[in-house]
Amino acid sequence: MKQTSRLLRPLWRGLPVVLLCLSLSLAAAWQYLRYATPMYESTAKIKLADVNEGAMNTTLIKNLDAFSGTDRSSAEAELVRSPLLLGRALDRLPFDLSTYRVGKLRTTEMYRASPFRVALTLRNPKWTEKAIDLRIDAAGALTLTAPSGEVVNGRLGQPMQLTGAEVTITRNEEQLKNRPDVPLADHYRLVQHDRGQLIEALGSQLDVSSTDHNVPVLRISYQSPVPQKAADLVNALTAVYLDDYLATKYKVVNATSQSIAEQLKTVRRTLSHSEDTVEQYRDKKSIVNIKQETETDLHKIAELKIQRANIQMSLAAANDLYRYMTNGKDHALALAPNFEAFNDMLSTDIIKKIKDLQAEKHDLLLRFTPEDAQVQTVDLKLADLNSYLLESIRNTRTSLTIRARDIDRTIRQSQGVFAGLPTREKDLAILERDFQLNEKLYTFLREKETEAEIAKATPISYHRVIADGLVPTEPTSPHRGFVLLVSGFLGLLVGSLLAYLIAGVSATPGDAYSVQKEASTPLAATIPHLGEDLEGQLAFFKQLATRLALKGFFVPGSKLVVSAFSDKEGQSFFFEHLQQALVLQGLKVRALVLRDATSPDPDAQPDELLLIQNLTLAQDSHALAVMTGAQANLFVIDSRTTPTARLAELDLLVAEYQLPNVQLCLNRDGYDPGFLRIAARRLRRWTRRAPQAAAEPTGLSLPAGLDLQA
Repeated sequence: MKQTSRLLRPLWRGLPVVLLCLSLSLAAAWQYLRYATPMYESTAKIKLADVNEGAMNTTLIKNLDAFSGTDRSSAEAELVRSPLLLGRALDRLPFDLSTYRVGKLRTTEMYRASPFRVALTLRNPKWTEKAIDLRIDAAGALTLTAPSGEVVNGRLGQPMQLTGAEVTITRNEEQLKNRPDVPLADHYRLVQHDRGQLIEALGSQLDVSSTDHNVPVLRISYQSPVPQKAADLVNALTAVYLDDYLATKYKVVNATSQSIAEQLKTVRRTLSHSEDTVEQYRDKKSIVNIKQETETDLHKIAELKIQRANIQMSLAAANDLYRYMTNGKDHALALAPNFEAFNDMLSTDIIKKIKDLQAEKHDLLLRFTPEDAQVQTVDLKLADLNSYLLESIRNTRTSLTIRARDIDRTIRQSQGVFAGLPTREKDLAILERDFQLNEKLYTFLREKETEAEIAKATPISYHRVIADGLVPTEPTSPHRGFVLLVSGFLGLLVGSLLAYLIAGVSATPGDAYSVQKEASTPLAATIPHLGEDLEGQLAFFKQLATRLALKGFFVPGSKLVVSAFSDKEGQSFFFEHLQQALVLQGLKVRALVLRDATSPDPDAQPDELLLIQNLTLAQDSHALAVMTGAQANLFVIDSRTTPTARLAELDLLVAEYQLPNVQLCLNRDGYDPGFLRIAARRLRRWTRRAPQAAAEPTGLSLPAGLDLQA
């Protein structure tokens, strides 16, 4: 909170500067608003025709334009602001000649509110965009001054000849009847505009935009110092745009309809020829449906190839099994063949019998020798079964080989059907593609022929004006509230910057925190603003004397010097009140006030405290010598009058001259009365300055006024 208060203190002190800048800024803004020419804006809106609108949802022009852009609203906006449409709009409006009423501070364009009518024939093209001065008196006499300086006099209704122009001025009876308060006799100015420059100026001030990319609505806005002029231009431009759209549409429709009729004759003959060509080719090649026939043959071949692959895998397994059994026939009983691809019921049964006989032989060998008849009988049975199994494998191999050969022959026969198929497909595809293209083109042209006939029969523009340009009543610029707000803000900003700048240039410590921050000399005491209560002042200084005594400042036989930079920092106030407080506490005090360099500067007696009010440093450098001879120095600074930069100066003096035991006393610590209190106090001082000047000061009486501390 204290930190925030310190930051805002310069702003509070500089409040008069801030208020002055704010007042000047608002006054400047008010003068600007008073004399600035107001601009009025009128807006019209056009909803563009949708491609799905209109009779039978015709899209004739869009489909035929292969190079049309996708952002139609942007293209239409460029068309509206084009010189072509602006020129056509100007043909309907009296913009080529401007009439102005010349006032002392402002020249105002009258437009349709002119109390007279002008017929101007300009023969000198150099006079375009130049003013012809006109004065009308109460009797109806006219005085024309050409841009070249030529002066011609005449009367209302009388043609007046200039070197480069002929001018006829007549009364506008309708306007004079509607506005009898507007005088005819006045000072006027006539300006004939160049059409090219006028179109360029209008185009630069015209705003044509789309409200949204997804919404085909054009917004046409124009600003002018004359409200009626702004509304007339946007309304004339929308009318010209709709007329141009309708004329262009039917010009294109008529040309397109004629072109379609001629193209249909050629396309009809080409389509008939394509139909005959496709029919003859199908009859010649006996083609019913190439795709279906090809799919059937391909499916058949795929199945045969799958069968051949299965047979080949089975044959390979049988060959491996046969070689395995043949190579191991001498020890067939120890073999364990793989029957993964040879697993019919008969083979499985034989293998089972062989395993049973092997188990039986093992049992017999436990009781008999291998030469025993029973063991020999089992061996014979095993040999027969092995021979039978081997022969079965051989027969299976032969059967699989024959089947694989038959399937290969069938596949070759089926693949023979595809000989020449790509050529037939290619030729038929080319013929059918030509036929389809001709058919699509014929269908498209027939549709467009119908749409063109419908469009010719419906002379309607599907662009619609959804908002006419109204005559504005309030200006769009300058915006009074916004200008005042910005001016006030800038005034406050500049005033605040100046306040902080002034506070930085004439900065004072303000409080003990700032003193300790800026100075390396220790702070012995702080004296708040004590007001004009004498009893309160003495009570505070009694407490202050006690605190200083505890710090060792009041040792008998020592000299204590009270110094200051100037006499505006409360040195006398501090010295006199400290003296009284020490006397009231019973100390033996001898007080001296040095008036100049010749004033005596004795040493203290052993049983007394010598209290000296030193010369100010700004008055005489002898004050440094007095401070050097003291045992303790109290240097008084003021929170509102001592410049902050002088604190560093004091530190340099203490270091350079080796001043003994120098400590600061801050007068009016944290005192920030504000602008109003300062003004009231100064007024009070001014009113009682004379009586105080008449009074004679005596002795060491307390100074009245000052705040009592400055």
